[in-house]
Amino acid sequence: MKITRTETTTGGPQRTKREEIVPLFTGPRGAEPEGYWDMSGSTGWEVAPPEGSKPSRFDVMYEAVRGFISPFEKLDAMAASEQAGGDDEKGGVYFYPFNHDFLPIGEGGDDGDLNSSNFEEKMSAFKSKYFDAQGLPQGGTKIMEAVTAGDRHFMGEFGPGGENEMPRDQRPVRARVVFTDGELKDRDAFAAYMAQSEVKDGVGVRPEWDEVWAVAIFGHGDGHDQALIQYKALAASHPNIHVYSFDQVSNPDEIAEDMAIAVVPQPA
Repeated sequence: MKITRTETTTGGPQRTKREEIVPLFTGPRGAEPEGYWDMSGSTGWEVAPPEGSKPSRFDVMYEAVRGFISPFEKLDAMAASEQAGGDDEKGGVYFYPFNHDFLPIGEGGDDGDLNSSNFEEKMSAFKSKYFDAQGLPQGGTKIMEAVTAGDRHFMGEFGPGGENEMPRDQRPVRARVVFTDGELKDRDAFAAYMAQSEVKDGVGVRPEWDEVWAVAIFGHGDGHDQALIQYKALAASHPNIHVYSFDQVSNPDEIAEDMAIAVVPQPA
């Protein structure tokens, strides 16, 4: 599927050059998308100066994720059959929101799936469940509980006894996409997790699956810059991590477009 850019480039000085955002997946092998969405308190802050202005980082993330789902959900090996069965609640992209905890969407084993049909309803319920009394995100930034949940879900789908069980080398590459605005407080645990994979030709190889990470960093100022430094340092040791700064970008369509170009598989 070819993605064509139509949005005007915006953003601050740290914003990743768009010509540097290129497809990560080429060739015939399938990819399984999954999202890790930062819901910490700082995502309620302004995405660009001045302080306290609108839109917030969460507002921009929300619309960027929504716009991203349409091409991104086409990566999901199960989405077409699930949607064909007449259930809009199933199929799409499985998301693992987090602050200092993993924050599951909905109830049940497949409720983390977000698609164009169920996005608004599921996210409305999510905000009512986890946001503070003012309707704002809250908490710190620790990703590993969400990562562990993602591993469990992937193996439950594609591993032994799973709904879509298949041999290890036939399993899709995991396209693990992070939407965040700040540093990880469990950086050492995440680094140790990444060190358990061997990188070959830009892909992280683990005993049960292959994976590539794409990290979109929102916001501005010191928090954004420190997150960028942290993730770039991780990427230097683990080249299957790809880091993209959206410094001061407030147009969610621009972000959705760039991340789709990075993640949606392209012909070889």
